[in-house]
This record gives sequence, structure tokens and C-alpha cells, in this order.
Amino acid sequence: MRVSGLLSVLALLALTACGGSPPAGPPASPAAPSRWSTIVTGAGVALAYAPDSPSAQTPPIRLGCARDPAVFQVAVDKIIPISSEDRLSVGFDGAPFALAVTPESLEAPEGIEAAGPITQDLLVMLQTARVIEGSYGATQFGPYEAPPPALLERLAQGCRAAGVSR
Repeated sequence: MRVSGLLSVLALLALTACGGSPPAGPPASPAAPSRWSTIVTGAGVALAYAPDSPSAQTPPIRLGCARDPAVFQVAVDKIIPISSEDRLSVGFDGAPFALAVTPESLEAPEGIEAAGPITQDLLVMLQTARVIEGSYGATQFGPYEAPPPALLERLAQGCRAAGVSR
């Protein structure tokens, strides 16, 4: 009788050991999908932000670099052009870069495009950005959470390929 009791205890211990450890808690939730996407064309590379609910505060925005000529470009939807305002600033973690508004966008009913030189300072700020924001006249847009690092690196590589100003 003692042997059968001992065997029962050993069997119970063996079954418990095979069961493994209890779950460590709820499974980690997957990362939220980025609202940023990459656009590659024959003219260059860009990143586009498409918010769930576009507004004047967070309108769709595109950041890119083009070749021939090599320029950094920003396009912001939903902003009404002001004929007397020819500068748009975009900032990465608070460091602003002033860009010249294209004459064509000043004639458009909505949306602003601006361009400027691709500089080494711009590329450094772009690659490490955590927050992107900007202004045009009295209109502020953003802040936007920066794209994932892999997308920022891809944009920076495209900008380098387009040509860095001295």
C-alpha cells in the first residue's frame, strides 16, 4: 500500500512538472501600425503621413527629397495659402528648418508645398527625430510622432543619394 501511495505522489509530481510554468501574464500587444508610409518615384523618395481624421492641426504631410535639382520638400494638405507668406518651417524635435514655398502652391486653393537645400544638419535631425511639427504664417501643424527609425533611415538614404548641399 505504501508503494502505491508513493507511486501516486510520483505520478502527480511528474504530471505537474510536464505542465510547465504558469503563464507569465497577458501576451504583449503588437506595435500599433505606423501612419507613415514610404513613396518612391523616379524623382526621389518621400514619407507620407495619413492621419485617421485629418484636421487643421494634423493635416496629411509629406517629407521628401528629389533629384535634379537636389531639394528637401515638404507638402502639407489642408492649409490655405497666403499670398504674402513665402516661408514654411518644419521642425524635428524643436529644431526648425525654413523652406521656400513654391510659387505654384501659392496659387492653389488649398495645400502648401515648400523646398530647400538638403543639408547634413537636416539629415542628422531627420534620422533621429522623435517629433515633427511645423508652421506656416500663424498656422501651426503637428506635432506628429516621427516615422519608425527604419523609414527615417530610408528617407535619409534617399536624400543622400539625391545630393547633399555644402
